[in-house]
Amino acid sequence: MSNDTPKSGETFWTTGRIIATVVVAALVATIGYTLLGGRGAVKIESKVLLPGTPASDAISQRVPPDYDVATIDGRRIKLSDYRGKVLVVDFWATWCPPCRQETPQLARIAKENQARGLEVVGMHIDDRGRSTPEAIRKFIDDFGINYTVGLATDDMFTGYLGTDDDTIPQTLVFDRQGRAILHLSGYSTSHARQLDEAVYRALTGS
Repeated sequence: MSNDTPKSGETFWTTGRIIATVVVAALVATIGYTLLGGRGAVKIESKVLLPGTPASDAISQRVPPDYDVATIDGRRIKLSDYRGKVLVVDFWATWCPPCRQETPQLARIAKENQARGLEVVGMHIDDRGRSTPEAIRKFIDDFGINYTVGLATDDMFTGYLGTDDDTIPQTLVFDRQGRAILHLSGYSTSHARQLDEAVYRALTGS
């Protein structure tokens, strides 16, 4: 009869067993993240149009009101002002970890493509004072934000994104015709790739 009990002086935690345990733990953590935080991995196709854009099919297209938006630097903007440009609209907050991950990409996109007719507008959500204007300005400085930052109301958030998903960040890419060609909920490596690809398609008209 075989005896699998380790002999005196042997250790159960061999190098192979340690590696196997780490791999299993990583898989469990990945599955847990997917199940518990999986909303951040969802790609959503959107039918929303920029205000002022003629809707060819009023049933399948949604045109939000042309909100008058206060910016963190004291201006007023409307998203209809950006018709004819490629526009990236990002709903975010200072305390949101995925927003912090996405912001450098948005700053890069804005810097690389402004001369080609692209604009990025970051819409900080109404978080009931959790982010003060000073905290938002500090975030802008810390992350080198080089694009317009507006202050979104709840009505604007639901007008553009609906009420089914309150995940942030949520990012919309509009082509020059004012059509949303991409709507991402959350941020991940795959989202980063999809965002770059959508911007390229919108700029080249492909």
